[in-house]
Amino acid sequence: MLPEEAERLLVMVRALLRGSRLEPGGRIARGVNTTGRTLLFPGINTAHRSTYPAFWIRDPAWIAEAGLIDAVEIEGWLSLMIETMHGPIPRFLESGGLIVPFSIADHINLDGSPVYYPGTYDGGETQGPPWGTYPPHDDQYWPTFTAYALMRLTGDRTVGARSCASRLGEIPVWLACDLAHHAMRVNPDTGLCWAADAPEQHQVDWGYNDSITKTGDLLFPSLLRIESCHKLAALLEGGGQLGRASAIRSQAARLRAAIVDTFVSRFEHGARTDTWLVSAGGTGRLPDVWGTALAVHRGFVPDDVARALATSLLHAYREGTAVFRGQIRHVPSSFGYWPVAASKPGTYQNGAYWGYASGWYVDALSRVDRKAARDCFLDYLGAMEEGWNDSGEACAWECVNPALDHYQNPGYLATVAIPYVSLAAAGLLPPHR
Repeated sequence: MLPEEAERLLVMVRALLRGSRLEPGGRIARGVNTTGRTLLFPGINTAHRSTYPAFWIRDPAWIAEAGLIDAVEIEGWLSLMIETMHGPIPRFLESGGLIVPFSIADHINLDGSPVYYPGTYDGGETQGPPWGTYPPHDDQYWPTFTAYALMRLTGDRTVGARSCASRLGEIPVWLACDLAHHAMRVNPDTGLCWAADAPEQHQVDWGYNDSITKTGDLLFPSLLRIESCHKLAALLEGGGQLGRASAIRSQAARLRAAIVDTFVSRFEHGARTDTWLVSAGGTGRLPDVWGTALAVHRGFVPDDVARALATSLLHAYREGTAVFRGQIRHVPSSFGYWPVAASKPGTYQNGAYWGYASGWYVDALSRVDRKAARDCFLDYLGAMEEGWNDSGEACAWECVNPALDHYQNPGYLATVAIPYVSLAAAGLLPPHR
């Protein structure tokens, strides 16, 4: 990619960052930020406009990698995640939900109150089902991602040893991250994230599939778990926990092997055989476009498998089954829709197209066809620039499907920020100035 193109994307990232931040004491339509930290929202929020008006932890944890956010601000995010981590006693909710010990809040309200499930801003007894009996798997890894980003940004390898407030009292960052990392049940044979078949034990795999039901072994949070292992090990080493760090690195190696053994699947496509990572072992066992792209982008599979996966992503790009103007569907259209979904076919997480995964996809394409990768990126950039304005009105949508006139949430920060972070990390965009 060219420096000029990187700058064009970065201009949009910075504009939406400005509109999506709220300093302590700042007011938006939903209320006043009393957390004592500068919060980052999923999109622009003002006195007259609301886009998910809470601190949803996953996007900031990834955006922190880019070096666009001040270390003090990131440290505030990290301390807020750890302060609101659930304590050691299970909490049974009237809704039927169960907040397990050391659950991490899915999002945190302006008053600092944690909400452990998607779909609501109520941190009381009504949170939980139908958004899961247990909190989502992926929430458990974002404090580790955030702490690691802080370590890289500051160059301070002892971030893991820093003390932070929690419901256990003052504890080191590495311990909070370790407790969170191991809070949720996993497959005891492989360490993969897992969800039961029983509806009364439903658990969301990760936030950008929170309207989808999946069971059995779960791909996407297991990929995040691998990355969490590597980052947690670095925090542990900085905290002087060398034996524990070695054990966590062994856990990552075991997970990598299990990803290939469990999720790599081959599908006949005429005279061709395509290779995909499927999203789940039970319900939802369909090719996972986002997960496949992420696994290639992050290097979570062996080189020969990565090339086969990237080739299937290339076929899907050329045939128009996964990509629309550089934006990415969760499941190839040739496989239809998720079997159990709260969102209607063709909309939201069940068939709409998102910029969120575009960086992963472009990087994966670059492994097998540099021209296709560049074309895909330029398609994406053109879609983002169409109708662009710094106020985020009618541009940079969370997701789109023009065939159904489906356009959801304009001015969505992650739509431009996550691809920028991903492509910069892959070396496909030059570092920002």
